[in-house]
Parts: sequence; C-alpha cells; structure tokens
Amino acid sequence: MFFRRVALVKEIYIWLVIATGTYTLLFTLANIIYLHIIARKPDCSDGPLVSVLIPARNEAARITPTLEGLAGQDYQNFEVIVLDDNSEDGTLDFAENLIKGDKRFRVVKGAKLPPGWKGKPFAMQQLTSLASGEILIFLDADMHPGKQLVSWTVTNFKAHQVDFLSGYARHTTPEKIEYLLFPVMYLATSFLLPLWLFRHSKTYMFSHAIGQFFCVRNEVLKEIGGFIPVKDKINEDIQMARYLKGRGYSQVFIDAKNYLSGNMYDSMSHAKMGIMRVVYEYFDNQVYPFLFMGFVMVSFLILPVPLTLIAVLTGSSLSIPLGLGVVLLLTSWGITMTDRKLPWYTAFLYPVHFSWVLILSIHSIILSKKGLGYIWKGRTVR
Repeated sequence: MFFRRVALVKEIYIWLVIATGTYTLLFTLANIIYLHIIARKPDCSDGPLVSVLIPARNEAARITPTLEGLAGQDYQNFEVIVLDDNSEDGTLDFAENLIKGDKRFRVVKGAKLPPGWKGKPFAMQQLTSLASGEILIFLDADMHPGKQLVSWTVTNFKAHQVDFLSGYARHTTPEKIEYLLFPVMYLATSFLLPLWLFRHSKTYMFSHAIGQFFCVRNEVLKEIGGFIPVKDKINEDIQMARYLKGRGYSQVFIDAKNYLSGNMYDSMSHAKMGIMRVVYEYFDNQVYPFLFMGFVMVSFLILPVPLTLIAVLTGSSLSIPLGLGVVLLLTSWGITMTDRKLPWYTAFLYPVHFSWVLILSIHSIILSKKGLGYIWKGRTVR
C-alpha cells in the first residue's frame, strides 16, 4: 500500500510538471503574439503637446544618450523637463550644459524630499505639476530613445484610446554576469499576467507598468492627485498601474524595444538591489502569496531540473516524462529570451534566474520585517 501511494504521488507530480510546462509555453506564446500584433507603427509627426518627464538622481554619467535621443525626435510638438532629484554628482549642471540653447528642454532643481514620500514618486509628482502636455511620458534618465519614440507613443494612444500605457524597452547590460539575474523581470509576463486582457478587464491585478517608460494622460493624473496615491511605494510604477486600473482607467501594455533601449541595471550588485526592491512589494508585502508562489517555483520550475538529471544518470524511466516538462519550460523561457533579443544561452539559465528570485525575495522580506533597508541611488530605502 505504501509503495502504491508513493508511485501515485510520483505520477501526479510528473503530470503537474508537464502541465506547468505546457501552461507556461502556451501563456508565453499568447503574450508574445499579442505584443507583436497590438503595437501600431508611428504614423504622425505632430499632434497634441507631449511632455517627456525625466526624474534624475545621480545620473551625470548616464543621461547624455537620453537627452541626445530626445533632441533628435521626429515629433514636433513636445517638451522635455529634467528634474534633478538632489543629485550628488553634478547632474543638474551637466544636464543644463547638454541642452543649452534648445528651448524644448528645461532642467529644474527638485525640492527636498518631504516625510512620507519615497524619492522617485516625489520627483514624478513635481514633474507632473510642471508639465503642460496632454500626454505625459515618464522616462528614466538612463534610457536611449529612438527618434520615433514620441511619435510612436502618440500613435498608440490614439489607436487604442487608453488612459495610460507602458511597455518593455530593449534591455541590455554592461556586464555579461548580469544575465544571471536581470531576465527575471520578464517572469510576470511569462507566467502571471495575461497582457491580452489588460485592455478590457476591470481587474486591477491585470495591469502592469515599467517605470523606465510610463505614459499617462495629464488629465488622468490631475483627477487622482498625481502620484499622491503611491507616494510611499517603492514600486511606484506597478502600484500606480494597479491604482489607475482599479479606478476604471484603461491601459495597454506594448513592446517598445524597437523605439527604446537601455541598461536595466549598471552592475550585478545594482541588479540584486533592484530585484530586492521589487518582488516583495509586488505581492503587496504579503508573505503568504509569496510563499505560495515560492512553493510553485521550487516544486515545478526549479526542482524538475535536478530530478531529471538524477533520473537520466540512474537510468530511471522517469527521465522521459520529467525531461518533457523541463523541455517545455526551457522552450517557453527561450522564446521569451529570443523575443527580448537576449543571448541564446540565457534560456538555459532559467533555474538560476528563478533561484535568484527566491533568494533575493527572502532576503528582502527579512530586511523588511527587521525594519532595515538598503541603499538605492544614495538613499536608504525601507
């Protein structure tokens, strides 16, 4: 009886591994196909005033490609406002020298961070109050805009008639070792978020945003008080998307890789901090949803790899069905990596990617529970 139960558990587990792989592959394909068909190519060079808003803290070494790319836009009616968020590296003076003589650009000194606010939401709140555009494009200071970024954004606002949009840029890295970690940012859209439902679903969980490229209608932000609803959030992009969606505003998530690129992180240590600051708050700082997700990841995404190797080495008949599940997972992750124009070998690192997520998330939870924090752009984040 005992051995029969063990055999039954093994059989159920194998079927769950295969089911997980099948689900992941189909889910990934659906999202990628959607991303390829939903975005419209730019078809305008003029239209409503667009405000490109750049919060910049300690970005003197990285902001040049951003401002140069914006200066070369083919769209006519836009302004660029750079807010220096109390930088310690001369960002303010550096940016002013770069844009000297271009009346489309302004550089302003940000106010001191008040109690109750996180740094980036406060910078974005100040930028919102300065913007005159009908459409606001919030752009990180280390991104590389193609010359059609603004016209492409306006085209997609018009085509989809939405209140806000965001999307994936093309992500690169200065250090190959970062490929061990930063691709985890695609986990949500490979396993959790059905992008094709964003446009019409009213569920706030069916929303997503990437702070590197977050676009919203000015009138929408005025209606909700700007970034006050997320003033104390670390993941202000994701939390703002959820807030807007929960209040009935419409969104589309599109692929911006042909119009915007940049490094996700500057180094491996920067990448670790970046992941730590994201994952726990993604689950609204709730331990139990994270534990459930961690259980699924370990049991059906990570564990099948060593189990398959053991089965192969021992000549077990389980090697084929377990291997099928692993191949399905590998294929789905490989499709994602290929679509994001990452090196082919990153697909084979998927057990490492998932393991890193768990390790850094647990570390983040421990720091949070102890009331400790970590350094992000010269500030302690808790």
